[in-house]
Amino acid sequence: MVYPEFLKPNDTIGVTATSTGVTEIEDIERLEDAYKNLEHLDYKVKETDNVRKNKHFVSSDAVTRAKEFMDLWEDTDVKAIITATGGEFLMEILPYLSAEKIKNSSPKWVEGYSDTSLLLYYLTTNFDIATLHSVNVKSYSMDPAPKCIENTLNILKGNIVAQESFPLYEKEKINSREYNLTEKVVYKHLYNKNEDVIKGRIIGGCIDALSTLFGTPLDNTKNFVNKFPEGVIWYIDNYELSIMALYRVFWQMKQAGWFDNINGILIGRTGISKEVWDLDYETMLHNALDDLHVPVIYDVDIGHLPQQFAIINGSLATFTYSNGKGKLTQQLL
Repeated sequence: MVYPEFLKPNDTIGVTATSTGVTEIEDIERLEDAYKNLEHLDYKVKETDNVRKNKHFVSSDAVTRAKEFMDLWEDTDVKAIITATGGEFLMEILPYLSAEKIKNSSPKWVEGYSDTSLLLYYLTTNFDIATLHSVNVKSYSMDPAPKCIENTLNILKGNIVAQESFPLYEKEKINSREYNLTEKVVYKHLYNKNEDVIKGRIIGGCIDALSTLFGTPLDNTKNFVNKFPEGVIWYIDNYELSIMALYRVFWQMKQAGWFDNINGILIGRTGISKEVWDLDYETMLHNALDDLHVPVIYDVDIGHLPQQFAIINGSLATFTYSNGKGKLTQQLL
């Protein structure tokens, strides 16, 4: 794996809108407060032209979005890129990213989640460049910073902290300036073990976005997961796929070879209905995943119901599960 250089004081962070842009007044205020907080941490911020634009769920056309990302990627002053927000149609930019320029430029950290996770996944699985699945830039507006952002900043600076499961999570958002942490975090082991350990190269993201790669020439997943003798850990964030749709995606992942060489699966919390007719969520997971014969742990601190782990795609990870809690350690090997 190729690991980008870590951030140092006075480094520049690029911000771009690879999917949706930021146009609502409250979101623009959060964006500007995020910049102030990053500057207070001794970082500079460089914003691309499309960040404060939005039409039909995208900040600009696919060619423009790809170009503005590549401009930051090739800018030697920019040491990390954090996306402005998530969205719906990031997949449109992938054919317009220059593989040659990505390979021949110095790599840099790319950070975000939700729709952004597709960009991270593409860079890691196609170019062996580590990426950081964590918050989008607006979340840096929170002051004081929550623990998940502290973890992310530590990683960006080179302090690869071990991350423990959080005590509480946000089920219902009250405002965008702080997390509404009201619900107890309890991880669940699909096979009812009290203790388990999963090791391997970690890869994943928002499955709603990642699944758009099926059947395209941009999908290098099968080659990627099979190159590691140590095997692979998958992490999955399901934002809005129904039980039925998620079951179909799991089937596709198996047929496409995405679950080859797998050691275990971590599934984030989801806000979808946990039961449809006589099919409940846990039964669906059994029906979809039992034949893999690997540990499956769900309701993990991943994705859209914060807080969330900062996950380094491509790192050598160890996930330790114990009685409803978990610990994630990552090594840059």
